[in-house]
Parts: sequence; C-alpha cells; structure tokens
Amino acid sequence: MSKAFRNRVILNILDKYKDIWALGYMGAVANWDLETYMPVSGAKVRGEAFGRLSTISQNLFLKKDFVSLIHKGEKEKNLTDEEKGVIRALIRSLKYYTRLPSDFLEKYEKTTTEATVIWREARDSNNFKLFEPYLSKIFNLNKAKAEYLGYKDSPYDALMDQYEENLSTREVELFFGEIREPLKELLVKIQKSPKYFKEHKLEKALYNEEKLKDLNFKILETFWADFSRLRLDISSHPFTTSFSNTDTRITTWYHKSDFARSLLGTIHEFGHALYDLQCKDELEMTPIVGGTSLVIHESQSRLWENFVGRSEGFIRKYKKDFDSVLSVKQSVSLPVDQYLQYFNKVRPSLLRVEADEVTYHFHIMLRFEIEKGLIEGRLKVRDVREVWNSKMKEYLGVIPKKDSDGVLQDIHWSGGTVGYFPTYSLGTFLSAQWEQKMGLEFRIQNLEFVKNWLEEHIHKYGSTYTLDDLLKKNHMKFDPSVNLKYLEKKYSKIYGF
Repeated sequence: MSKAFRNRVILNILDKYKDIWALGYMGAVANWDLETYMPVSGAKVRGEAFGRLSTISQNLFLKKDFVSLIHKGEKEKNLTDEEKGVIRALIRSLKYYTRLPSDFLEKYEKTTTEATVIWREARDSNNFKLFEPYLSKIFNLNKAKAEYLGYKDSPYDALMDQYEENLSTREVELFFGEIREPLKELLVKIQKSPKYFKEHKLEKALYNEEKLKDLNFKILETFWADFSRLRLDISSHPFTTSFSNTDTRITTWYHKSDFARSLLGTIHEFGHALYDLQCKDELEMTPIVGGTSLVIHESQSRLWENFVGRSEGFIRKYKKDFDSVLSVKQSVSLPVDQYLQYFNKVRPSLLRVEADEVTYHFHIMLRFEIEKGLIEGRLKVRDVREVWNSKMKEYLGVIPKKDSDGVLQDIHWSGGTVGYFPTYSLGTFLSAQWEQKMGLEFRIQNLEFVKNWLEEHIHKYGSTYTLDDLLKKNHMKFDPSVNLKYLEKKYSKIYGF
C-alpha cells in the first residue's frame, strides 16, 4: 500500500480522478503540438476541440458522486500530508468548475487558441492593431472570470490566485514597493561605473545555429542525462510542458546572433522541467503531481538561469564550446572575462526575456500595473501600447520602436494568462534564498548535490504544500533582502564600485 495514499476515501477519489487526469493529459499534448508543430490553419478547429475538452472535464468533475466524495474526504481524520494536499487541490478546482459556466469555459478556450496564432502573426509583422481585438476579448473574458470566481478586494486577486494560491494584489504591491528603490539605486551605481557598457560585441556576433543546437543538448545532457524522459524542441517563445515525470518537454528559440538568449532560455526551462522530473512517482495521475505553485516553479527556473547559467563556473566549463559556436572566418578564443561580462551585462533593454538580474523586475512591474489597470477598468486595451511605451521610458529609459519589442513580445496574454507575471519576480527573489540555503555546496562542479537537495526539499512533494507551508517546512520565510544583498555583492564586484 502506498505510504502517501492509504485512506480508502482518498484512494476512491484518486481512482475516479484518473478520467479527469486523462483528459488533461491529452489536452496538454494537443497544446504542446499547438505551440510547436501544428500548421497555422489548424488553430480554429483546435480551439473547438479545446473548448469541448474543457466542458467535458467540467462535467466529469461536477458529477454528484465525485463531488460527494471530495466533501467526504474533507471530513476524514489522520490524513497524510499528500492526502490533505489532494483535498486542498480538488476543493480549489471544485470552486473553479462550480463558478465558471460551461459555455464561458468553451468560449475562453476557443478565443485563446485562435488568439495565440494571431499573436504570432501580429508579432512577426509588428502589428499591434491585428492583435488588439483579440486582446480586448481576452481581458473582457478575464474580467468576467474574476467576477465568477469572486474576490475580496481587487478582481485581479481572483486571477493571480489561479497561479499562486492566495496571492493578493496588495502583497505584490508591497513587494514591489520594497524592491523598487534599491534596484533603481543599484542600477544607477552600475551605470556610473567606468566599467559600464551599453552594448557587448557578442550581442551582435553571429553564431552557427547547428553548433548551438548541439551545445544546448550537450548542456542538458550534463544537467540531466536521461533523454528518454526529456526532450528539447523549438518554439516561438520558450516554454515547458510536463505530461508526467517520465515525459517532460522544453523548448528554446534561435536567433541569428546573441547566443546567450537561446542558452539561458534552455537553462531556464530546464529548471521548470527538473521540478516535474523529480516529483515522486506516487503522485503521478493525482491532482498534486508536479509543481503548481508558480512562485516556486519560477524560483526553480530562475535559480538555474541565474545561479548556474550566468555563473563563472558555468562559463569556464563551456568557454571552448562558446568559442566554437561563434560564426567567424578564423578561429576565435575569447577570454573568460569577456563571456562573464556578456552573460552578466546590466543594461536597460526592451525585452523581458533578455533582461538582466537588476532590470528584469521593472519589466514585471510594468506588466503587473497594466494588467491590474485593465482588470480594474482604469485602462483600455486601445491605450495599452501607449502606456507600455510610457512605462518603459519611466522605468528603464528606453522606448520600443516596434511592437514585437514592446507590447507584443510575450505569449502570455494570447493564451489568456493574466495574473502570472508577478510570480516571475517573486520566484526570482525566492531563488536567491534557495541558493543561500544550499550554501557553499551550490557550484557548477557539484550539480548532483544541487539536484538532490532540490529533490529532497522541494521537487518530490509536487504541489502537496502551499508556498507558505513549503517555506515553513524548510524553516524559511520569504525575505526580499536576500536577493537584494546578492545583487549588490555580485555587481559591485563585476562593475567595481
């Protein structure tokens, strides 16, 4: 008998849940295909299929015998932590399916599936007007969703709660209020340094795409040797999908220059993938498989991206590979310091995914403020591009010259993902605390220790615990000062102030 699941009521619930899980599994496969290999013209029919899947899942979830079992499970005593996690997760889903009408769910899926394809076209043609009608529909649907789900203070709370349980607008505002000025002050110090540069030569350096693909696989093989459970593909925006801990897939992207964009994208997504790969087998096909807390998830991806991918140890290990990837007529061998500066440059930039550790959070603040304004009705979609550009100038002193570098750069809104962005900053700050907890053992030369530590303290539990509960379990509390001190120490050394 399973140690995690032993209560008869819970075992009965999990048996019936497998039908819902199976639908979600196949829907995830179809969504991965949508983002990778599906022909563009297939979007409308795929949207119809997603719409039907969402209502079928809802009907299965709301069957009287299943709902009764969930409520019966709530009253059971002496449950394991995993069993309590199952009930907590199902109660959250029950609230979602009970409050959202089936025709709304179907409309939501159809709209976002079509919008994803239109977004790609709009981004490629730098045409916000093409995407604007879909963006209006998506935010109107999210406003309606917030009303259906209910909230205490701001309708934006209801949307953020989908991605991080009980996260409130007020908490995010307080967090940004705590980090905004220290980050501004640090940026000013860096920009005043004699070592500050606006552009590194490697940003414009062309690279050999095939060699970079090989390097991405080589790095992944070092991180995770078992490619029977992990694969890497190409998409318009890097993402991770996990069907199980035996089938997790990540994507990256390739551009003609600036090879770090692809490498860091791959490493970032590996951090997400590892969370799911190391979830214990007992949780498979249950509501608590994988890491559903987005703050914890982003803390994993940013941990690998920033503390591994940008580290001196990583750069030294792969320096010869970097040299070989660069497309030049003659052989080139750049010093480690050049690569270290390139991977750790600090400079106000247009794209969130290219942003450094210091300026990154201003990109998130901008998106948070725009989403909140749209959901609370203080901002209109037709004004988003203007507001975006204005806030970019205010926070970072740069203004996009084309929509693909501005309001159209992220895939999130096209998929209906509203309320997600704050988890990036919260997760980034939390990643510094995980690194601090691991201490001196966190080194590129000792990645087995890192993976084992993460598995033991975070990954194996899936979404058994809430963010707060997991922090308490590790004798921690969220503390933004840890990341602020790390940034000050790291960049004072690099920029000499």
